[in-house]
Amino acid sequence: MALAVYVHIPYCLQRCRYCDFATFEWSEILPPERYVPQVLDEIRRRRGFWPQTEIRTLYFGGGTPSLIAPELIVAIKTELENSGFRFLPDAELTLEINPATLDEAKLNTYMEAGFNRFSVGAQTFNDRLLKVCGRKHEARDTHETLRLLGQYALNYSFDLLFALPSQSLAELDEDLAIVSEYAPPHLSAYCLTVPEGHPMSRGRAPEEEQVAMFDRIEARLRMVGLAKYEISNFARPGLESRHNSIYWSDESYWGLGLSSHSYSREEGPFGLRFWNPKNLAQYEKQSALGGESFQTLLPPDQWERLEMHEAMTDFGHMHLRTMSGLPEDAAQGKFPKPAVASLTARLKELQKRGWVKLDNGRWRLSREGQLISNKVFEELTFLASDRAPDGLTLLAPDSYCAV
Repeated sequence: MALAVYVHIPYCLQRCRYCDFATFEWSEILPPERYVPQVLDEIRRRRGFWPQTEIRTLYFGGGTPSLIAPELIVAIKTELENSGFRFLPDAELTLEINPATLDEAKLNTYMEAGFNRFSVGAQTFNDRLLKVCGRKHEARDTHETLRLLGQYALNYSFDLLFALPSQSLAELDEDLAIVSEYAPPHLSAYCLTVPEGHPMSRGRAPEEEQVAMFDRIEARLRMVGLAKYEISNFARPGLESRHNSIYWSDESYWGLGLSSHSYSREEGPFGLRFWNPKNLAQYEKQSALGGESFQTLLPPDQWERLEMHEAMTDFGHMHLRTMSGLPEDAAQGKFPKPAVASLTARLKELQKRGWVKLDNGRWRLSREGQLISNKVFEELTFLASDRAPDGLTLLAPDSYCAV
């Protein structure tokens, strides 16, 4: 099975008011010319942890990867190749870009290196709402970026943020009218999510209006040929994000750079998760170390071997995020019968409530289930103490693996 690789670039022009990622204003931390060599060290020293030698997808996120010199981005891809990895002929190479950080020269450098997909942090085309979000770019910058990508007929996506403080349904309609003009290959529509008491939690549309926004987005995108394939993602047929789809389908991925998370489904019966520190000094120290395994290299608070109830929770949540859903028999190949019976019992209970449906052998979220997906996922969260319908514990003693 080919590998998916994510690279975190933590540099931003500004810290957006709603962001909780490990990112920094680029003038406040070590320069990219010092950070990228640390990522190269991490590739060289940890390459042997992966049995896969082929890369199916490469995704640069952040942060704003397009903010740093494009040669540094290319150097990371080149190091993967020099370390023995081979990109599949149809590999998807995605780079996140922000308006006002891309020009034609940069774009040509990316394309010459093989990048074939771009993700634009547009958020909204309303200048007033961009200021509410703390964004430095203006709508005209987004238009220039989208025109440049369209000029080269490139595969791209952009993010649309809705339910912003003081945003009206009419203002969302204005955003959607512009989206319809561009008719992009892919769009991610995110409802603003901030904790209660956060400054951006005040002045938002009431819940029923947020639902109306959700419906308006889906209907308008459908009119321009964008089909919903995941709770927040829409695409033209065949142009779905292959990288993100790996996360949702229980496949392995390697996260490089500050705070990046990785998952190996081959480690143990239920997989292994591990992650890099959020602290730059700690990351620099760890990226220069090698080891026989992630467990011996990383401290105990940076990895976990999944137990069955944790793997079941991830399995159900990730598959149900997608419109293709969870195949009835998918869990049988990974979990023992009592666990599968427990998962099925919970899905049937959710079906009675109208939150999920069984359609052509696949469990899928209903429309109501999509609107309250967090509640659905809460019901599909398993604990070590849970029991199967026949009274047996889900987690048999021999399911634990020695470290």
